[in-house]
Amino acid sequence: MLGIASTLGLFSACDMLEGVYDDTLDAAPEQQGDNSISEGQYYIDATSYTQWVYINFHGDSLRITTSTISLEDGTETGVPEAWDIAQHRYDVKTNGAAVVMTDFHSIEELEAAGLPSNVAWVEDEWSEEAITIDMSHMLEGYLVYAPSNKNTEAGKWLNVDTSTMPPIYTMHDNVILYRFSDGTYAAVQLTNFMSTDRYQTKGWMTVNYKYPIFAQ
Repeated sequence: MLGIASTLGLFSACDMLEGVYDDTLDAAPEQQGDNSISEGQYYIDATSYTQWVYINFHGDSLRITTSTISLEDGTETGVPEAWDIAQHRYDVKTNGAAVVMTDFHSIEELEAAGLPSNVAWVEDEWSEEAITIDMSHMLEGYLVYAPSNKNTEAGKWLNVDTSTMPPIYTMHDNVILYRFSDGTYAAVQLTNFMSTDRYQTKGWMTVNYKYPIFAQ
């Protein structure tokens, strides 16, 4: 079921007003990335409000799949059978993982320090208005939302303050650790949330990763 909320209230951490201030991208950069088995960097287009980008660390190589969210009823098509995390804009959901943001600013530093203890692992939470999928009615006073799971800890990698115009973006490059249901871990670090071409379009995500990390 789709949710509709007035834009007169407080906005979520998602950058709902961003499109008003972004320049039009005439030619999107090509998707690229290092699909090495254990570590590397991926660069994805997460600019669309009607897509989830699914990342699968398990398997012979990193796999990236995009689904489509219906504006009619909020349902998804194209969800892969196997996946670990997914990104909608800057929101993140997991496939049953628990997440903690560490104090480390490189995967190498985290690995040298070892698996953190005495930390609060955060699981996904369900919300009927988890993600914004339609901004077109903003001037009419409302936005359209879709239900989903979402992980608030993983979403800390980018804070969007919509109390000012234009919004203020604060990126956190702290390494985020994912603990999957099979007992394995992945380390993920956001290094840029804009395209690497001259347009610097927000929503192109450059992410360092290592999987598995702290393998037994």
